[in-house]
Amino acid sequence: MYNFNYNDMFSTRVKDWMVADEWETMDQAIYSTIKLKLLNGSYWFWLMSDYNHDNPSMLQVIISQGAVNYTLNNKKFICKHINDESFECYCGIWQYKDGEVRDIIHDNCSCTVRSGEFSCVTESGYHISISHTFPFYNLQVLKGNSMITKFQAISTPFTRGYFQNPAVSYPSKMGFSDDFDAYARNSRGFQHIIASKMSDLFSTCKGTLFDRDFYGSFWLERALGFGSTLPWKIIMVNFNDRSRLWYRYFPSRILNYGTPLEFIFDDITTKKRYTFNEMTIKYTGRNLSATEKFGASVDTVHLTGKGDRGETLHLDAKILGRHLYQYTILPVVKFNYNQIVLDINDLDIQADDNDLLQGKKTTLSYGEDAYFSL
Repeated sequence: MYNFNYNDMFSTRVKDWMVADEWETMDQAIYSTIKLKLLNGSYWFWLMSDYNHDNPSMLQVIISQGAVNYTLNNKKFICKHINDESFECYCGIWQYKDGEVRDIIHDNCSCTVRSGEFSCVTESGYHISISHTFPFYNLQVLKGNSMITKFQAISTPFTRGYFQNPAVSYPSKMGFSDDFDAYARNSRGFQHIIASKMSDLFSTCKGTLFDRDFYGSFWLERALGFGSTLPWKIIMVNFNDRSRLWYRYFPSRILNYGTPLEFIFDDITTKKRYTFNEMTIKYTGRNLSATEKFGASVDTVHLTGKGDRGETLHLDAKILGRHLYQYTILPVVKFNYNQIVLDINDLDIQADDNDLLQGKKTTLSYGEDAYFSL
């Protein structure tokens, strides 16, 4: 006899109303602008981190379309869905260069999305674009005739396709490139009345940045839903051999899509993924004892992890720079989206009594801490 579950039916209806089905491919995610459902937001995001240890650079780009107009860093931004190919929204770009974080763009922009073409023009005259197909996307930022950056995502192909991520219960298709040098996923998460879907590519990029050759890690993400206004923490450690450490934690017991912790190490040497299901994260600073709360006085991140099969991880990272996107949600409520540039001081990862970092060097790395405040 079939046991009818009203809650499951309600959850499915809410998910379909809010974000519809998960994207089948990343090209579908990047090159589509379906009209947003009520109270939903959407964004395109990418981050480039230098493998070079000599004065390394980082560049972050975000195109963010809110469900309504909003105030960000004390400036009002217009979010307007024009038709199935165009919209107006916010565009932000910052750089880490010469040991400092600097804003390049903090503008309204007009965007056009067609098959194989994503293009935005900001009010100050910058042109941002994505072209080509998964996983070999071309991305560039121009200021008039001057090139800020131009590069291509590079990896071996993904000939084995996608499969369901065994570590999560929600729909999350994942895949690895043939040589394990890139990772991609398409997910649709849901918890209570919160839903979102996102598509990610973690890879390597090669091109030019700030008038010099650039070779580094690359993270591209496209998301639709409520996910851009949830508290979260992220640490992404880059390695010179293109291995990757990824940690994301939703501290809220309610707003976490049912899977609060995502903590993995992809080792290109063994071509194996190691998963950690226990963790602690703390911040410290000069004259500041360990705390889970991010703030202006912290200068070091401490992370530990344990896996089911005896895997252990310990990380200490120095904060080299920080960038804040502060959204005004209500007159007295702020959403603080902190992005941090990290230098890994100490890292140890063990599995099966083996040092997984043998022969590896960490490179310029990245973190996030997002939370509400009054």
